Amino acid sequence: MKKIDTLVRDIYKTVEGKGSWDSVVGSAFGSNLSSVASQRFSSPQEPRGYLSLSSVGTPCKRKLWYKVNKPKEGESLRPNTLLKFFYGDMIEELILSLAKASGHTVEGEQSKLNVFGVKGHRDAVIDGMTVDVKSCSSYAYKKFKEGKLKDDDPFGYISQLSSYVYAGKDDPLVTNKTHGAFLAVDKQNGNVCLDVYDFTKELETKGEEIKEVKSVVEGDIPKEKIDPIPQSKTSSNKKLSMQCSYCDFKYLCWDNLRTFIYSYGPEYLTHVETEPKVPEIFHD
Repeated sequence: MKKIDTLVRDIYKTVEGKGSWDSVVGSAFGSNLSSVASQRFSSPQEPRGYLSLSSVGTPCKRKLWYKVNKPKEGESLRPNTLLKFFYGDMIEELILSLAKASGHTVEGEQSKLNVFGVKGHRDAVIDGMTVDVKSCSSYAYKKFKEGKLKDDDPFGYISQLSSYVYAGKDDPLVTNKTHGAFLAVDKQNGNVCLDVYDFTKELETKGEEIKEVKSVVEGDIPKEKIDPIPQSKTSSNKKLSMQCSYCDFKYLCWDNLRTFIYSYGPEYLTHVETEPKVPEIFHD
């Protein structure tokens, strides 16, 4: 039986044609991909409207409150965003299939989890360890590769993973009860790494953390917002932080939010002293 320590090396060997990829693995991969495509494209994607384990570690509690209490008031997902989500689905299915073909034990794929009524789905249990697959940019991949995600985790990925580990504490598939790992794939360059975390200490309080977050979304909307940041080192304008920029509820939080389109993408300004010399788009 293989150990998770050799997972990435063995996946690379399989990609080189030195593993055990066969028609059985290929057929399962195709079938899974077809199911995911049907889930994505056969009907409109509706907002969840409930608290999930994947969102427990979200830094902004206002976002969680909106997701649970006013899910339909957020921005609708655009077709290009939905397509990018499907890219992630495809990469996840591929990398887990490669893990199987490389001789590792892959179980519990998309298993339903429930902790105090908060539900979720984990990606897989590989060689007895809870694993979350992340397809990411080269910038984000570097944090996984160098083990620096804990220093810059704007979307709460580490708390998300620890929630999955906590939810699997009584699962016989999970033999490593204290550790979890990100299997990260650089979707730009094709690099793969395994970023492992020891959650022994975090698991002592994880149950209380989940209960606390649950109580937050059941109460009044939290007042605290994530502070805007300077638009640049020399600008007096203020813009949303990265995590707020990706939030579907940013226009609910910031009444006078203005959106300007730069060559690298939009910036959302909460305070403007110097008018940007780029196009502005207006939110309905």
